[in-house]
This record gives sequence, C-alpha cells and structure tokens, in this order.
Amino acid sequence: MKAKVFITGITGCVGHYIFDLLIKNPEYELYLLVRNPKKMMRDLSGVRVIQDELKNIKNHEDLLAQMDYVVHAAAGWGETEANDEYTLNFFNLLNPEKVKKVIYFSTASILGSDNKLVPGLDKIGTSYIKGKFRCHRQLPKLKIYDKIITLYPTWVLGGSQNHPYSHATEGIKAAVKWLWLVRFFTFDLSFHFIHAADIALIVDYLLKNETKEKNYVLGNQLITATELIKQICRFFHKRVYFMIKISSSLVKLLAGRRLSDWDRYCLDKKDFSYGVVNPEAFGLKSNYNTLSEILDSL
Repeated sequence: MKAKVFITGITGCVGHYIFDLLIKNPEYELYLLVRNPKKMMRDLSGVRVIQDELKNIKNHEDLLAQMDYVVHAAAGWGETEANDEYTLNFFNLLNPEKVKKVIYFSTASILGSDNKLVPGLDKIGTSYIKGKFRCHRQLPKLKIYDKIITLYPTWVLGGSQNHPYSHATEGIKAAVKWLWLVRFFTFDLSFHFIHAADIALIVDYLLKNETKEKNYVLGNQLITATELIKQICRFFHKRVYFMIKISSSLVKLLAGRRLSDWDRYCLDKKDFSYGVVNPEAFGLKSNYNTLSEILDSL
C-alpha cells in the first residue's frame, strides 16, 4: 500500500522542486492542498488535488486522519493574516497513531546566531514572522510533536523556466537594471543562502530516513553583501571600481518613519549567521553550493 503524503505550498518555488522529487517515488500517493491549481507548472493528473485554503483545513478532517506523511511548506508571503492558528489546527487534525513524520517549514528569521528563538519578535515582526514565532512556541504542546521536523530556511534562491522564481531571486532580477549604480555601494550585512532544489533534496531525505535532530537551519556558507554584489556584477560583466559602505544609521535617517520596527531590527542585527546544514550534511550531492553556481543555473 502506498504511503499517503499531504503537501501544502506546492505551487511556490520550493514546492515545485519538492514535487519534482516526490512524484518520482512510486511508494508515495500525493495529496496537494492548492489554492489556485493554475499556478502549478506541472501535470497534476497523477495526484489528488484539494482546491482550498489553509484556513479551511478543518473541512478535510477525515482525509487528514489518513495521512502517513505531511510536508507543510505554505508560507503566506506578504499576507496580513498570520497562519499560525491554521497551522496548529492542521496539525491537530492529524492522527498521532497514523502519521509517521511531519516536515514543517518555519524561518531562520526568528532565530539568533545560537539557533534559539529570539524573544520579542512576536511584537515587532511582520505578520509572517509573528505567525512563525507563535507557532514555534506552540508546537511542543501538540500530540504529534515528536513526529515534527522543523526546517528553518535562510535566504532562498532558485527558479527557472519550469519553476517559479523565489522572492529573493525576483529581487536579484529586479536589481539587475540598477547594477550600473548599485555596484558602487555596499552594506554591513552578512547572511546564508540556499537553493530551493537543495531544500527539496533535504525534504526527500528526511521523509525516507530517521534522524536524531528535529530542527535544521538550512543554508550554505555565510556571504557578505559586498561579496554578493561583486559576484552578481561579475556574472553580468559589470566592473566594480570601488564601493562605498552605507551605514545602517544613514538608512534610518533617510527612511525615517517609513521603517517598521522589523526593518530597524534587521538593520541593527546586520549579521544573520546561524549553525546551518546543506545537502552535504546528509551525504547528498548539490550543484548549488556557491552563489556562482546558482547564478549560472538561473
């Protein structure tokens, strides 16, 4: 009998890469919660599509009780309504005696450099950040908590003609026309990045294998804003003669009240470094370990 796998967020960038791997496994029967099937750039004839929204998840209680695995990748980018309540309702509908594993996508943005939750972000974060923060605190209270593996992606890149572009990649694409100007400036900022295809590799591995850890921050080697800009310029054959560092204080001064509390937090933090893992940590091969490799793929 095939294992039933329920997936959310499948129409997004990461979701498409996850779909490409899981659909190849003959042992899986896929169930996709999809708000708008037209956003899916794949043939869905071989899977079960549930056209609905996460906020209506209680309408599918009987179906969810049958699931063996769950991949909850829905993000709700830019929405004013946080989905932590919907996520908890979702997880409470799973059968603790039936479900074997739940892969839940959170975000590294709620963590500090020690990979621990940063207190207070539920007060200053965006709706998305607040929701992930509250959900993080509520997960241990769930009956299925011991079945949950939480992933905390860092800066997600990826996309192609056959995959939607991630928000970060769309940002790079939009910035290309400004490289003639951007190349002369930099910021005191460092962060990790990871390709959506590598996230999918890790999800596929975690579904198939048992691991001791239940929390993973996903990312490659730390990169600075200066190196990011230089590599992008090099890729597009734009020479960098010099770079002027723009301080966070200047940004605050120029932006004034237009900055939210979350914006100010990010400007002050500057160093978004974590204890990260990538496919190599699981013995998997990746073609996207460096920013240059990712730019080539785009």
